[in-house]
Amino acid sequence: VVADDNKNNQTVGAYVINDLLNIDSRNHDGSATEDIDENMEEFLRIPPKLEWLMVFSLAVCVDSFLYAWAMLPLKFLWGWVCLACSVCSAGKGLRGIRFRRRHLYPIMQSFLIYFVYSQVLCPISIGKLYHWIRGQAMLKLYVLIAIVEVFDRLLCSFGQDAWDSLYWNTTRRPWHPRMFVSIIVVGVYVTIHSLFLFVHVATLSVAVNSADNALLTLLISGNFAEIKSTVFKKYNKQNLFKITTSDICERFKLGLFLLLILFLNCFQGDMTNSMVKDYYSMCGIIFAAELVSDWIKHSFITKFNLIKSTIYFDYALILSGDVTGIGHEGLNLDYTHAAVKRLGLAQTPLVCVTARYLHEAVRFAIAFQGNGDVDHPVAALVELMADGNKWKFYTGLFQGLVGLVLFKIALGLCIRYVARGYLGGACDRVSKGGGAVTSSSSSRKSSHVKTPKEGDAKKKQ
Repeated sequence: VVADDNKNNQTVGAYVINDLLNIDSRNHDGSATEDIDENMEEFLRIPPKLEWLMVFSLAVCVDSFLYAWAMLPLKFLWGWVCLACSVCSAGKGLRGIRFRRRHLYPIMQSFLIYFVYSQVLCPISIGKLYHWIRGQAMLKLYVLIAIVEVFDRLLCSFGQDAWDSLYWNTTRRPWHPRMFVSIIVVGVYVTIHSLFLFVHVATLSVAVNSADNALLTLLISGNFAEIKSTVFKKYNKQNLFKITTSDICERFKLGLFLLLILFLNCFQGDMTNSMVKDYYSMCGIIFAAELVSDWIKHSFITKFNLIKSTIYFDYALILSGDVTGIGHEGLNLDYTHAAVKRLGLAQTPLVCVTARYLHEAVRFAIAFQGNGDVDHPVAALVELMADGNKWKFYTGLFQGLVGLVLFKIALGLCIRYVARGYLGGACDRVSKGGGAVTSSSSSRKSSHVKTPKEGDAKKKQ
């Protein structure tokens, strides 16, 4: 009480000295603590830690995507070879080569990709879809983009389970009626998801190629609208991992779609150097908006939920275990299957959409090559197709496939080498006792003083 009376009876000179000039260093408000400074450091560490995880995860996505282009055709051919050996030897096989149930899965997967590509996407005119989207009102496009994004995320979570169900029925009960139900479910899923992604690419193409930047602004604003819907919610580390994997897949799809649009624009002709530079600037703006929105979103989610930045290293360890096969022993699928399932990457629909856009690009390339107007990047391949020399064409196609397979193998080996390095470094930290691998129990220190009730709640938890 005496101290309060002395504070209330403070003279003007003491007020100037202690509060305004802050000469007496013994009098401070006590608001700045070590915990606040540590939380600020953690806040600034989030963007580089997030991008470090993104680079590794995007390499895994590229490797998984190339699997469908490089390894799946080889497994398709090998399955038919094993089937022929089994038929010729009455089911006994030749020199240990015989058809097994697991060989049926890549054959069915290849047939589904070809069916959706040829019977669903090829009949759709990309030009008509482009001009239809371009002629719509901005409000309709806003609703369309929202629908596509929502169903894309829902179908990503559903698709991998559908493929796993098909694989289980293929290897366990191939003649059961449930097998045919699984085939129908997977076929419907791939068809619907491919259509949604097809519309997504067309919408992005309109936004990039249009002189009016209204649609591009709408797409970019959607990234920042996502911040409002995520950062003010309660998250734990498992929920943050789902958000992170969703951002990884979204960034990979964005890069793939922009690359497809560039291919199609170049092969359609009338692309000058200035137009290419404008396109690169548009892509830079879109990627910059994606980066900034991800940084803001993850920084504030970790800040509000008291999560340390080292959690992204834990996420990298989880993906490293999937890539190296730790915890997935005994599976006959490729090693990328676990990583694709963990990330929620729509591998098969993306392959179907990519094949359709490459087909459209080659069609325009052949048309312009015949006129001699444009020197395309695939001019050599187009000349082989236009000359009608099938031997040269298939020889060049085989060389391209071999190069793709070698690149896929080299990329896979590099990813597994890096993943083993992450796991080895984590094991060394644990064995040396210099700090165990950060688990889900690690969190930031709270910047406020804990009350007795909060302390009791902590002990009960």
